[in-house]
Amino acid sequence: MQSPDRLRHTMNAWPPLAGSGVRIMDISQDWRAARVELKLAPWNANMHGAAFGGTLYAMTDFLFGTIIARVLGKDYEVWTRTGTFQYLAPGRNGAYMDVEFTRELEKWVRDTVAEDGYCNVPYTCVIKNRDGSVVGIGQQSLHARPRGGGKRVDAPQQAKHANGLVLESLATTLVWHVFKDRPDVLTVLMSEQRRIPDPRDQMRFVCQQVLEKSDRTREDLLALDIPEEYLG
Repeated sequence: MQSPDRLRHTMNAWPPLAGSGVRIMDISQDWRAARVELKLAPWNANMHGAAFGGTLYAMTDFLFGTIIARVLGKDYEVWTRTGTFQYLAPGRNGAYMDVEFTRELEKWVRDTVAEDGYCNVPYTCVIKNRDGSVVGIGQQSLHARPRGGGKRVDAPQQAKHANGLVLESLATTLVWHVFKDRPDVLTVLMSEQRRIPDPRDQMRFVCQQVLEKSDRTREDLLALDIPEEYLG
């Protein structure tokens, strides 16, 4: 499958995708960008005429890893390491998701693999309905390494910096730690946080709210090993 069009047609005929109404609509000729879309029909919709939750998660699961593997080339192997999904609204016919593997992200992945022997690639997937409303937000972590395995290092540099799912978990933990005795504030902030796609923006939002709505100081957050870049 050396061409994007051939890969698209082949995967669209693959039963796990075709049966759930998930279709790749486009893959750029340089493999860096793609769009997947939901085609609802009476046989793949739930009782409310919307997408099953598993179908929405499936939309986030395969496409980004596929284009990463094609861009990096046959000397690398890539697979999904872990993932989560926030359900925010019903997925309707025509719901779509765009993915992009930028040159900047590619450089970081290659440099990280060269230094650490592997790279855990964080990525945020946002599914939207045709009207622009957000259906859900997926957080993915993909594992990329040289084919056959990479070198082992005792202290990989990427492990020293929280990102992706780990950063999102840290933000959630911070909200809980600070506001666990104030359930009215806790509920609102956790609801607002989960609607922010990028984990880095989530952490900035949480730090700002902690500083504004509690007696915690910048020094308190720094003492919790919160990176200064998120403190405004």
